[in-house]
Amino acid sequence: MPPVHPTMDSIERDWAGLLPELVCIIARNVVDISAFVRFRAVCKTWRSVTSIADLSPQFPWILRHNHGPDLNFYSMDFDKSFTIHAPKFSDKCAFDSCHGAMLVSSTTDFSWSMINPLNNSEVSLPLRHFSFEWIGPRNFHSRNYVVMKGSGNLLYVLKPGDEKWITMEGKNSNRYFYLNNLLFIVDDFQVTEVVNLCTRETISVVLPPRHTLTLSGSELRSKLSRYPTLIESSGEILLVNNVYKCNKFEIHRLEYGNDKENSRWVEVTTIGDRMLFINFRHGGCGFSLKTTDFCRLNFKGNSIYIIRDHKKLTKSCAIDRYDIESAETECIDIQKGDITWYLPDLNHI
Repeated sequence: MPPVHPTMDSIERDWAGLLPELVCIIARNVVDISAFVRFRAVCKTWRSVTSIADLSPQFPWILRHNHGPDLNFYSMDFDKSFTIHAPKFSDKCAFDSCHGAMLVSSTTDFSWSMINPLNNSEVSLPLRHFSFEWIGPRNFHSRNYVVMKGSGNLLYVLKPGDEKWITMEGKNSNRYFYLNNLLFIVDDFQVTEVVNLCTRETISVVLPPRHTLTLSGSELRSKLSRYPTLIESSGEILLVNNVYKCNKFEIHRLEYGNDKENSRWVEVTTIGDRMLFINFRHGGCGFSLKTTDFCRLNFKGNSIYIIRDHKKLTKSCAIDRYDIESAETECIDIQKGDITWYLPDLNHI
């Protein structure tokens, strides 16, 4: 009788002995974060040669607002809900998120900090108060100022490395945005003042887009259903307005002039492969991404992705996509409860 040779399926494999280069190649092709976590849990060797930073860029998640330590997320990319256990959120209340980090306040001593729930890294803010509105930054790095709006007319600005807040006089009716290390102050008539936080000097005053210059305050508010949103996108500052009744958006790009008076808003009819993300339920703050960073996905560029209250379902939010070219809106998802965008930063806060 001829000898029986083992088949490939019957051979006992030592997966821990897989070449590290091959493990890394496989890891880069595991795009679902839950599958990636299971992949790294196969053995100590696989975990040692891979890092959470090896995970492919993640399309923004939906974060359901709740108290920690278990945070609930939903991925539109994979149509999957998942929970992340983040011990540092045990006594924290989440308020807002930027790239990778979440602004939280302690429920015991009202201290504030920025926490990345994926790696539990934390940056404490020397602040003890409850009534504050987060202005920025949207992309948190150690060189950034931190800007918050307190009760009354005061702005609180924290310089990098400082432990004391600088106070600046503001106005209740103004909207504030901290983008590209500059503070943008937008009033009721959409006049935009650009302030250098380092020198605290006004470097530019930008008049509203031309078609709004002849409108009174009441006419402007009747034309625009929401306050304007400023978004940094590929190095540009974009002004996004939701036009009342017709449910359309107007987009203008800031063109800087040579002095304080020559800067202006220029109308934009396309943003190419870029996607804008806005949450109208949380102050209209937003950010921008490129579809080329998410080539495996079926999400469309030249679009605005919006979170807002559902018109018919109470305590529910609609996630809409607005096509800039066709000026049409489609609902791509509905979520219950209070939600916001969360853009994972897999490296650091």
